[in-house]
Amino acid sequence: MPVPSKISFNLLTALLLFIAFRPARAQEKTGINFAASSWEQVLHTAKREGKAIFLYASTPGCRYCRQMEKEVFPMAAVSDFYNTRFVSFQINMEDKGEGEALAKKYGITSFPSYLYFDQEAELLHQSGAGKSAEEFIEDGKNALNPEKALFTLKKRYDTGERSPSFLLQYSQALGFYRQADSPEEKVVEEYLATQTPPQLESEENLNFIFSRYLAFHSPATQYLLQNQQKFSPLFKEEEVKRRAERIITRTAQAAGSENNLVLLKDVQQAAAANFKEAERLAALTMIYFYAGQQDWHRYAKETLAYSKSKAVNDWRTLYETGMYLNAFAKEKETLKMGVQIMKKVLKLHRDPENLSLYAQLLHATGKNQSAYKAAKAAVEAANATGEDARQAQALLTELKQTLKK
Repeated sequence: MPVPSKISFNLLTALLLFIAFRPARAQEKTGINFAASSWEQVLHTAKREGKAIFLYASTPGCRYCRQMEKEVFPMAAVSDFYNTRFVSFQINMEDKGEGEALAKKYGITSFPSYLYFDQEAELLHQSGAGKSAEEFIEDGKNALNPEKALFTLKKRYDTGERSPSFLLQYSQALGFYRQADSPEEKVVEEYLATQTPPQLESEENLNFIFSRYLAFHSPATQYLLQNQQKFSPLFKEEEVKRRAERIITRTAQAAGSENNLVLLKDVQQAAAANFKEAERLAALTMIYFYAGQQDWHRYAKETLAYSKSKAVNDWRTLYETGMYLNAFAKEKETLKMGVQIMKKVLKLHRDPENLSLYAQLLHATGKNQSAYKAAKAAVEAANATGEDARQAQALLTELKQTLKK
């Protein structure tokens, strides 16, 4: 099934990471000074001022980019730290210009991504994701610390250093290094092999394992799936459940993408063996398998059935399906199922973004009067909460013109 050229399937997958992220608002806000020039000029400025370089890579549709820009970058502590130590530059990874070229040059495939360079434009460190102000400042500190900067650690690893403490530190730094040549899987396995069974149950190691997002058959992933109860004292039970479920759904989606029926069977067996709600996990497995295959009709059908019997309060899975259908589905019957799915979402979690997506799907099925009402409600809700209403407003304007005809 061909993928529409306007939206990258892989980029949309990266966008749909659903762990809630709400930074504190207590600090006074100013802002990071992003240079309004070219990358070449940034390099000259950094060299002249003797500063390191911070490169922020984003896309217009990135939910977590918007949250960072609105909630974290303007904080006084953040702007003070970054403005005094870095020359900062922002790129749009999809601008078909300098931003896209830089993303390709440095292998940036996820967003938001944060790259740190010295004043000679040599890479020091790389990180990413939505995070708190404290974590974001820590990224900058790590970049300037030779003991923690990713690419300094890589040099030490390449020269043969293998102490447990070093392997742990390097593994942690590799967490946001999204490159095909990343040795993260190997380094994590090497580190875990240095730990005895009692040591694996230490708070440090449980936190470490919980934070890794590795291949399904990796020792860290299998340990988490098979020992979920050991993580509950450190994390909320719902958080552990959500994390383990994400392993199942992410791997099922990969199995669909590769049409790997052996991997699908392994996932189904893991879901049956390691979860109390085995039937619900079996349903999620097939939903994500069809998503990976880009079989949008079966994907919608499986999700709709899930919404009626097993979803309970799981609005995020339903929302994700709505997003994919809106982006890729073409058949009207499939899109109609998307509308039904989003109705269930709004019963569980009514917010501006979900209202806007509901409006878009209604519009795609030709229900323009209903779409207009939903888009209007999305704009009103966004304005009431101070959220970004531009997408919903644009749809509302378009629908006004359509309904006048």
